[in-house]
Amino acid sequence: MKLLLTLLALLGMSQPVIAPVEDRYAVGQIWEYRNLPRDAGSLLKIQAIETDPVGGTIYHISVTGLKIEAGGGVLQEIGHLPVSKQTLDASVTRLSPLTPDFPDAAPGIADWRKANGGVFTISVAEIVGVIEQSLRQNSG
Repeated sequence: MKLLLTLLALLGMSQPVIAPVEDRYAVGQIWEYRNLPRDAGSLLKIQAIETDPVGGTIYHISVTGLKIEAGGGVLQEIGHLPVSKQTLDASVTRLSPLTPDFPDAAPGIADWRKANGGVFTISVAEIVGVIEQSLRQNSG
């Protein structure tokens, strides 16, 4: 599973540099987002924000409350997804007053950095759909 998510994130960007970012998104925020119908109530959390040296901002998010059936089980969370501002703008609807537990994104971020991973630019719902499709293909 970890390998699959790492492979999905590999899009060939250079190493990011941590830097302060001024916009409406902040580390620790929990957002409601336009999710797939079966994932109603799913939330995302901004775990880290970085500025890429070649331009752009990278948001490291975790997602919880999923209901992806794969490999005889149900995937309920994704620990790390590197996404663009475009992805968040297209996905989030409002800040959530809820404070559920989220997985630790640090191991996924470390793996992503080692692999010089890229950033998703599609919506979070589309990312979840791609992951679901990949899991079904790999388990079938």
